[in-house]
Amino acid sequence: MTTSATAALRPATAADADALAEVFLAAWRGGYRGVVPDDVIDGLDAAHWTAALSRRLGTTGQHTVAAVDDRDRPIGFASYGADDEHPGGGCLVSLYVHPSAGRAGVGRRLLRHALDQMSDVDVRLWVFEGNAAARRLYEREGFRPDGGRLTDARLRTPQIRYLRPARST
Repeated sequence: MTTSATAALRPATAADADALAEVFLAAWRGGYRGVVPDDVIDGLDAAHWTAALSRRLGTTGQHTVAAVDDRDRPIGFASYGADDEHPGGGCLVSLYVHPSAGRAGVGRRLLRHALDQMSDVDVRLWVFEGNAAARRLYEREGFRPDGGRLTDARLRTPQIRYLRPARST
């Protein structure tokens, strides 16, 4: 099993899009049952997510870092960058770890990398209200709910916004 100590971090590239989509789909299918409606999870399409992640990898102002195993295959990733809703702030767009590498510190390492890159700005993220494990991770890293709430019509699942203030220098 790949652990935080053995996973290398590197910038994700367009060549990683298929593997990142695999991580995304496995994380949703393995971690969101009971949080997101089953029909939403069952309807996830690999080709759609490969294309979406390929586009994200080419977006100015957005960064994706991959945690890779000893074969340089992505086992997790974090996407982060400028916050479109709050100019001058940062946003953690996504954080996913393949279930086979879960609970080994890979997600925490990816999160800390993203936060280190955005340490001088307020960072926001959206998390499913029922995702207790993710909420605990974010709270341990200094995030707190800031009152923002939404329920996306496609996902039909309440989300809450978290904020971590900029670190003082």
